[in-house]
Amino acid sequence: MIKVSNIERFATHDGPGIRTTVFLKGCPLHCPWCANPETWSVKPVLMHDERKCVRCHSCQMTCKEEAISFDPVFHLDVSKCTVCGRCVEVCLPDALSVNGKDMSIDEIISEIRKDDDYYRNSNGGVTLSGGEPLFQFEQSLKLLKELKKNGYHTALETTGMYSLDKLKRAEEHVDLFLFDFKHPDPDRLREVTGGDYETIVTNLEYLLEKCPDKVILRTPVIRDFNRDEVEKIIRWAAERKVREIDLLPYHSLGKNKWNDLGREYPYEGYPLMDKSELNEYKALGESLGIKVKIGG
Repeated sequence: MIKVSNIERFATHDGPGIRTTVFLKGCPLHCPWCANPETWSVKPVLMHDERKCVRCHSCQMTCKEEAISFDPVFHLDVSKCTVCGRCVEVCLPDALSVNGKDMSIDEIISEIRKDDDYYRNSNGGVTLSGGEPLFQFEQSLKLLKELKKNGYHTALETTGMYSLDKLKRAEEHVDLFLFDFKHPDPDRLREVTGGDYETIVTNLEYLLEKCPDKVILRTPVIRDFNRDEVEKIIRWAAERKVREIDLLPYHSLGKNKWNDLGREYPYEGYPLMDKSELNEYKALGESLGIKVKIGG
């Protein structure tokens, strides 16, 4: 069994064509702008949507662990919550949900097969994302092998945070790596995201030597983190013969998920970044022989 956060059909930004994106649980990083914070833990997590809550207190009354209180808004004591799901069952406005479930490889493949015609007609396929899709490594590898056995184009949205040995075992089963590169300074990268620069770069350079056509670098552009480093990142990538880098302007699509998890969103109040702010880098990329794309 593999722990799945969500399966998104008709995805168009996670690789070529129309795709199904399978979001897997577990991540070694803790990026404060993360759009999928519910995937950080491999364990199921309880989420509460305050916008739907009518404060009927049904969840509180049914919770045997006394993990839920209202003061006056919903509060969850995660140290007591066992994520049993009883509160979800009694929540009529669907303000409560559990993210994360165990699925077999066959169950995932069965869901993917529903859109086979779309993959064929659009040269699409299946993308594994997260979290970090190789965090549950042995199960993720089995899934990749099964996807290739069934003829699917496979893409991996990856942080690069795992051993080189694991990458070597997975590489032959992946058609496209959407590889994150967040910051060129090792100390800043570790401070903000928890990422290890040497691990990430070692894996990236292996791929660029072994299969450069299978790599697209992706950089989320975040004010107060790496906005002033974009030119340096592009030059860094060009020196290593990266063929394409996608600059992803900051968005706040994950904000509600942070709130639903009872966490404070670190970028509350930050303005969204328009794609036009990054257009200047296209010419730089062209001069360096690297394609710079704005957006995924």
